[in-house]
Amino acid sequence: MEAEYPFHTALLLLLLVIVGIRMYFNGYADAASGVKQNTEGEGAFRILRVLLGFPVGAAFLAYVVWPPLLQWSRLELAPEARWSGLFLMVVGIFVLIWVHRHLSRNFTGTVQIRPGGNVIQTGPYFYVRHPMYWSFILLGAGILLLTANWLLGGGFLLIIFNVMFIRTPTEERALQQAYGDEYLQYTKRTGKFFPKISSFIKH
Repeated sequence: MEAEYPFHTALLLLLLVIVGIRMYFNGYADAASGVKQNTEGEGAFRILRVLLGFPVGAAFLAYVVWPPLLQWSRLELAPEARWSGLFLMVVGIFVLIWVHRHLSRNFTGTVQIRPGGNVIQTGPYFYVRHPMYWSFILLGAGILLLTANWLLGGGFLLIIFNVMFIRTPTEERALQQAYGDEYLQYTKRTGKFFPKISSFIKH
């Protein structure tokens, strides 16, 4: 446990920062738009969110309370490799803040369109339509290395990839319905997850 303590403490502090960021920007978006976040429109994904989120959340809780509980899913990594996970998580946090600052009052962690919103095309949204997933991929990779635990890192990334490839099409249909031709033109100029070369040339 003593050898695990620095990594355990680092993860706990970073998780608190991430939760704080999400709560702040969600509260701001709720107040600015006058509408609280809800899961309407997500359909069956609400069930998938629980099926995946509950066991992964329980695993994180177990690690936070007493790391030896997850000894069975531990990876043998050198301390240097584990600390590189801290670096990835810090980068992921900065990307998360960058995305949130540009998304601003439009933010919602669900398939929901805020009233009075608009198509964001600044900052990371100039290049890709869903840049927030990259922040979570960085965070997931960082968690995998920092904790040296395939259940924590792999479980987190599994949730992110499910959201990316299962929920994103629903999200894009909702945005197309809400913003019409403006969003259609935006999709032609940008990539879903990876930037188009033309974005860099025009910028």
